Amino acid sequence: MNKKISSLLTAALLMLLLPGCWDRKEMNDLGIVLAMGIDQGKNNMLSVSFQIVVPSEVASNSGKSTTTPVTLYQTEAQTILDAIHKMSLSSPRNGYISHIRVLVFSEAVARTGIADKLENMLRHPEMRPDFFVMIARHSKAADILNVLTPLETIPANNMFLSLQNSSTTWAPTITTQSDELLEKMINEGVEPVMTGIEIIGNRSEGGSKDNLASIKPKATLTYTGMGVLRKDKLLGWMNEQESKGYNYITNNVQTTSGNLPCPDNKGRLSLLVLRSNTDIKVKVIAGKPVIHITLTNTSSILGDGCTTPISNQSDIKAIQNSSEEKLIQLMRSSVTAAQRRYHSDIFGFGLAISREKPKLWAQLRDNWEDEFTTLKVEYEAHSKLRRVGMLDDSILQDLKE
Repeated sequence: MNKKISSLLTAALLMLLLPGCWDRKEMNDLGIVLAMGIDQGKNNMLSVSFQIVVPSEVASNSGKSTTTPVTLYQTEAQTILDAIHKMSLSSPRNGYISHIRVLVFSEAVARTGIADKLENMLRHPEMRPDFFVMIARHSKAADILNVLTPLETIPANNMFLSLQNSSTTWAPTITTQSDELLEKMINEGVEPVMTGIEIIGNRSEGGSKDNLASIKPKATLTYTGMGVLRKDKLLGWMNEQESKGYNYITNNVQTTSGNLPCPDNKGRLSLLVLRSNTDIKVKVIAGKPVIHITLTNTSSILGDGCTTPISNQSDIKAIQNSSEEKLIQLMRSSVTAAQRRYHSDIFGFGLAISREKPKLWAQLRDNWEDEFTTLKVEYEAHSKLRRVGMLDDSILQDLKE
């Protein structure tokens, strides 16, 4: 018996040494932040916006909602970490940032540099690096976070899911996670890009519940163009075609759609990209690097608007040739924009040279920004057409008759 009592007392004393949940936080004390916006404040301060979930609205299953599902807190501070704690001046709950889904920088902040802000944020012990980073176009980041969305109750989820979906089904967009962004900022031979987000409609009414009271919202959010950076500073924007070319070159296209003229140039047909693969090789000609891009693309006819049926091999060959020409045009337009307008190697050509020709890269690395602008790039595209469809003669011919 004495041994048993002794063992129990020893176990009880040992339990006193265990730390337990010393840093536990009650859910009722937390304000869960799902989106953050960074704008330029006064006197070189940062204006930081926090989109926080309103628990009573999200959890409610009955009764008519009287408030919005999220609320927006704003504060000014010298650093993002200071802003998180300073938010307690107006919020009854402590900001909890482990579940952030999107981080939005204003265009003004992005042009001055974002590396210090991003690093400061990621050093917070609660922060996870799997959120998307984007740039607000033609508006403040706070305005972006102030728009309510119809299909997703929480706007941050809407921004996250729509970009995730778009990046897999529409070639001109790309997801940029914070850790990937920092990696490209510090690596040699490659520069980052970020997708832009814009408000369409009446931004002053975007935060009101009236924005969701009609079939067509008064303000909506849309992704538009890719921002080109050098290190951590925004240089400018690529248009839709240039953005699409970038994704083809960097092998980021999973599926997308496009259109081409019909073989007889009467009408247009739509193609659905089934697979796309890009291979980049480095050649050396006369001591100079040459980048050779080979793109292999497999598509099917998604919609046939041609007046004559596509029924023979010559028609299919003509469509494939036209597709290859367009793919090369898209890639060339993107490279031209990066070389001539921005002098920024967003494609990682320098990184490819460093891997395949390290001795040559050692000669180029210190002056790569200038070398990139004159870098020769060769393009090769192979388009394969699958599943041409079961459509017979077009009804357009009958309408004309």
